[in-house]
Amino acid sequence: MADWSVLFLIVLLLSMGTYQRNSLWKSEVALWKDCVQKSPKKERTHHNLGFAYHELERWDDAQKEYKEALRLNPYYSLSMYDLGLVYYQKGLLDESIRFYKEATEVDSNSPDSFYNLGLAYYQKGLYWEALEAYEKCLEVRPDYENANVNIGLAYKGLGNRKEAIRSFQEELECHPDNINAYVELGLIYKGSGDYPKALFYLKKALAHPEIRNAEEVRRAIASIEAAQRQKEGKGS
Repeated sequence: MADWSVLFLIVLLLSMGTYQRNSLWKSEVALWKDCVQKSPKKERTHHNLGFAYHELERWDDAQKEYKEALRLNPYYSLSMYDLGLVYYQKGLLDESIRFYKEATEVDSNSPDSFYNLGLAYYQKGLYWEALEAYEKCLEVRPDYENANVNIGLAYKGLGNRKEAIRSFQEELECHPDNINAYVELGLIYKGSGDYPKALFYLKKALAHPEIRNAEEVRRAIASIEAAQRQKEGKGS
């Protein structure tokens, strides 16, 4: 009964948090709707209304307001970037790439635009283009978290294991607690049959208090340990 009580409390708290968050952004929608009515020719009001819709995952409404902001100011890079995010969420990667690229052309000092451009390229399997975008992100902000992890994933997609490992390790040099880097290093070593290193990195990831994919990591560890036992059995 105690376990169920704890679980119920966690679910209740999460539900309350979601309710409060949605209530906040519904209030923001009302606020910015009023601002748009009073100042319909200001790109910022349309953008902020779009962002309020964005936070509620009302993608079509957000898209409409971002586009109106760009109609009023074709060089409003923030709306370009957020349109890229909306299209990415909708699975429209070509449109997402288009707006991320436009955002980087208007504001070449935005690491977020380069980073998310890389994510969109990666999802399309365009690994070299993704690498270029991530590298530009790091030029703007050398300590951008997860940029090196994603560079490693792009190299992994290209079959370049050595560069992938180097990139994951570079992430850990800059961000020693990065769970994703530990997991990816563990998986790449598992794939190459280097089980001691794989276990080292996966167990480091599993020990992290904020790990989200713990069950997946546990399965990978169990798989490695089973393979080790089988190998030891054959050798005896």
